[in-house]
Amino acid sequence: MLNTSTSPEIIRPRSTTHRGIATKDKTLRMEPTSWRFVLGAAIGVGVVSFLATELMHSILVPDIGRSHERLLAEGFSALIVSCLTAKLVQISRERHRLTMARMQVIAEMNHHIRNALSPISLSVDATEDRQLKRMISEAVDRIDWALREILPRELPLEDEQRHAMGYFQRRKSSAR
Repeated sequence: MLNTSTSPEIIRPRSTTHRGIATKDKTLRMEPTSWRFVLGAAIGVGVVSFLATELMHSILVPDIGRSHERLLAEGFSALIVSCLTAKLVQISRERHRLTMARMQVIAEMNHHIRNALSPISLSVDATEDRQLKRMISEAVDRIDWALREILPRELPLEDEQRHAMGYFQRRKSSAR
């Protein structure tokens, strides 16, 4: 009837010591959610971009022009690439934060609803009314199914799936 073993655990943050550096597994590394990680990734990509561009220029067209002008142009290109990388990493970081918050809400909802359903599910045995037992059991099973299948859904339904469910269809209003 009510299966509490499929309830996900509440996700807890990693243990950290100072400024986003995790020490749980005894190795020092930056957390991907820290600003230091964003800055490090942007600078790293910018340096690699600059070096790759300089290497390609020196190999393919060594006499392209004065070196200080070329280095200035490559530096400016690397700066643009660094800024774009920082923005992409920041967007990814925000999405990760929102995903983690949603997972925590799902876990908490699962926990509280299952705890509330347990006494209802156990009270079915106290009644002799078969029809009431069947209705309560079906309702508990349906809520359990919704907690397992619908609440943790990661991708939106396709149009055919939404149409098959029926409750996603817009109702036509009689007054225009």
